Amino acid sequence: MSLKKQTFTGIIWTFADTFFVRGFSFVTMILLARWIGPTDFGLIGMIAVFIAVGKTLTDSGLTSSLIRTKKPSQADFSTVFFVNIAMSLIVFFVIFTAAPVIADFFGYPILIDIIRVYCVVFIITAFSAVQLAILNKDMKFKKITKINLPSTLIGSAVGLYLGFNGYGVWSIVWMFLTIESIKASLLWLASSWKPKAIFSKAKFKYHYNFGYKLLLSGLLDTVFKNIYNVLIGKFFSAQTLGYYERSKQFSEYPSATLTGVIGSVTYPMLSKIQDDSERLERVYRKLIRISFFVIAPLMLGAAAVAEPLFLLILGKEWLPAVLFFQILSLAMMLYPIHAYNLNILKVYGRSDLFLKLEIIKKSITTIAVIVAFQFDVLGLVWASVFTSFAALGVNMFYASKLIKYSIPEQMKDLVVTLFIALLMAVAMNTAVQVLSDTARLIQIAVATIIGISSYLGMNYVIKSSPLHQAILLLKSRNL
Repeated sequence: MSLKKQTFTGIIWTFADTFFVRGFSFVTMILLARWIGPTDFGLIGMIAVFIAVGKTLTDSGLTSSLIRTKKPSQADFSTVFFVNIAMSLIVFFVIFTAAPVIADFFGYPILIDIIRVYCVVFIITAFSAVQLAILNKDMKFKKITKINLPSTLIGSAVGLYLGFNGYGVWSIVWMFLTIESIKASLLWLASSWKPKAIFSKAKFKYHYNFGYKLLLSGLLDTVFKNIYNVLIGKFFSAQTLGYYERSKQFSEYPSATLTGVIGSVTYPMLSKIQDDSERLERVYRKLIRISFFVIAPLMLGAAAVAEPLFLLILGKEWLPAVLFFQILSLAMMLYPIHAYNLNILKVYGRSDLFLKLEIIKKSITTIAVIVAFQFDVLGLVWASVFTSFAALGVNMFYASKLIKYSIPEQMKDLVVTLFIALLMAVAMNTAVQVLSDTARLIQIAVATIIGISSYLGMNYVIKSSPLHQAILLLKSRNL
């Protein structure tokens, strides 16, 4: 199978995975939000940073090293497997022990039990991390989809049952534990690889030398990505954090979904052509332009219809979250560009640059948070937008050192799409305001039709638009 066909097949199956699996999860969380309310979601938001840090420590960046390794052996896989298991047990013990301290910090005793149950997920995911890495490396996304689908359906059913019957925050905890448990079991059954009693110091050193910089970068990113949760949870109410957490999750969903679909396929694909710099640069440029062509109107359009959208799917109880969502959508619009710039560093094995730029970006975030904290919770939300734009510049600068795609060239490729998407969003919001006395579904439907038609129409007129590039890419035989 050609690389192009393999890539597009992967994108199709990853899209199916996203549409059915993550889409079902998204709908499940909407229903749970209506049933259990902002406060319980705020409790999950309080521990999000500790769960995310635990997952990052458990993996230690080693599975990313496996994916980029050209011909890994049984010694590579088994060594990484046993390191992951050992790390998961250590992380579980540390967070389990620290649960009372965390609960006392936020002032919610119930967090002790929530943390101690939830952190079992570290051990569960560690048992199947290598199997998942192998499937990703081999671009077997069809098999991954077939594993994710039943896991999510069963886990979501458990969450919905518990949420409907009044279990509150525990419905979320048990839903995710069920999903990860079933997924890990299916990955073991589906994978032809099984660990052997092999531990190679040389292999560990090789993967660690690449992975530890990704680990440190991941820790920095995780901590600072969740710093807003910590500050809002500590100095404001659990309900306010619930509004913020749901807004962040809703704004992340379309952006992270697109990035996940394309990124999970293109990282191993770009790794395969890492020695052909001219081809890699050409593919990367197309990737950036087409991704932004999709995500910019999606995020700005969602922000334009946010009020009737929230009222329709969540209810009046969640109306204070609308403004949070609209602001955060501006930051998440850039998420795919961040991710693909960072992928270039990983493809070239430059985890040292990866770590360096994370330190720079987090220094910017620290200053922004200190300043923004003086302006209440909205100041913190706007700070995330500022840091997202600042981080984009840093990511572009370092990626441009490795490929012939400078910052001015990247900005030139993005600015036309951004301008058209902004015009589209204005038209959509105007439609919502004009139809404010009509049913919410009608407001959303009319605004969406206006948005799609105006966006595609303006892009079609501009011949240099990514729309034409996407059409040509589909017609061509090569990437």
